[in-house]
Amino acid sequence: MVEEKTDEDNEVLQKVLLHPKGVMLWSKNTIRLFHQRCRDDIVYIDATGSIVQKARGKSAPFYVYELVVRHPIKGSSPIPVATYVTCQHTTASVLFFMESFQTDYYKLFGRKSVRRPVMIMCDGSLVLMQAVAYTFCKLPLESLLSMYYDIVTGNLKEVMDMPILHRCLSHIMKNAKVFCRKHSPKHYRLSMHLFGLLTSAATLMEMDDIITSMAVLFSSPQSGENVEKHFQNLQNRLQTIGFHESSDHADNDFEITMGPTIFQSHF
Repeated sequence: MVEEKTDEDNEVLQKVLLHPKGVMLWSKNTIRLFHQRCRDDIVYIDATGSIVQKARGKSAPFYVYELVVRHPIKGSSPIPVATYVTCQHTTASVLFFMESFQTDYYKLFGRKSVRRPVMIMCDGSLVLMQAVAYTFCKLPLESLLSMYYDIVTGNLKEVMDMPILHRCLSHIMKNAKVFCRKHSPKHYRLSMHLFGLLTSAATLMEMDDIITSMAVLFSSPQSGENVEKHFQNLQNRLQTIGFHESSDHADNDFEITMGPTIFQSHF
């Protein structure tokens, strides 16, 4: 099939891999759409192992990775600009997919015209975050997080032309749900609301204040004036932002198991 490529603008089959098995799909037209949308809008990358079922006699499931942009017409469905079906969920595999797409992007527009996405959102799996950091930011994930820390703390003064790597909030709250059910079953609802409160923090100073009050509230063996003060602080913050009950809509749990980062040492 690859040998029969005609190099037309709508031709989508780009690569067929034998080891590991995989297929990469995009076209010149989808690259142009990516070029048009990524500068001013969010780019999404997602993976699922549930769409392509495991074939008989095969040891590995197949994963579908998609690089997605929002439709130019408001209210229309998002558009996948690149798709990768493979039996491996590894950083090397995803990195090869994204670098292959970017290579064709270079061929079409030239390196000087290539645009970095303003923001890239993913489910939070370490594989995807590492691949995004290397492909679009040209940095290891740990170095990228250190740079983000310097930005939010004001230590980095120069302007950086660097995409924002954003973890999907629904997946964060899905992980929080598992954590709270395990470690705070008697105060599950309060714990979930407080995790939501953490996600609303606009500065590290504000997050420090919330974490301090949470630590006092959940670690104190008995009530007292100090506990009441911190509980009131959290309650006031919750009332200010106005939380409401919502249903769960995330399907997968993604735990980050990488080593300590500068954000972790901060707290």
